[in-house]
Amino acid sequence: MSVYKNVLVGIDGSKQSKMAFDKAVQVCKQNQSKLFLLCVINGEHYPTAAGYGIVDKHMYDAAQNKMSKSLDELSQKAHDAGVEDVHTEVVVGNAKVVLTEHYPKKHDIDLIVVGATGLNVIGRMIVGSTAAYVVRESPCDVMVVKTDQNNQKVHVDQVSYPEV
Repeated sequence: MSVYKNVLVGIDGSKQSKMAFDKAVQVCKQNQSKLFLLCVINGEHYPTAAGYGIVDKHMYDAAQNKMSKSLDELSQKAHDAGVEDVHTEVVVGNAKVVLTEHYPKKHDIDLIVVGATGLNVIGRMIVGSTAAYVVRESPCDVMVVKTDQNNQKVHVDQVSYPEV
């Protein structure tokens, strides 16, 4: 089995991304890896960002502050579990591109851990699954998490998404 040195987890506030975090913590403990927690807020940080998912600067700031606090809490939880080296970051952009191209290359990531999203069939056709894209386009190994710490599968109707 591979030894992973730099593990990236995509965090969006959903229950499934928190399950991915829990599994990544276990991988990091087993491998004495660095853990990178990344939240990508959909959009671009431009004055005309309404077309990209961010309505105005105040909405962006609120989303960034909320996710920064969430990542700080997860970072502390990872430290408490025995992961010594944890890095957090919140960025604005396209989650698929940031998770597969920019961030892994910049930080020498060798494992990306993401939750399997609960989009319906129409949603997948329109926007595509981030997890599926990451699996296809990633420069490194990818772990797609569908179960909690007890290996119990979480159904789509059990997924909760954050309020921003």
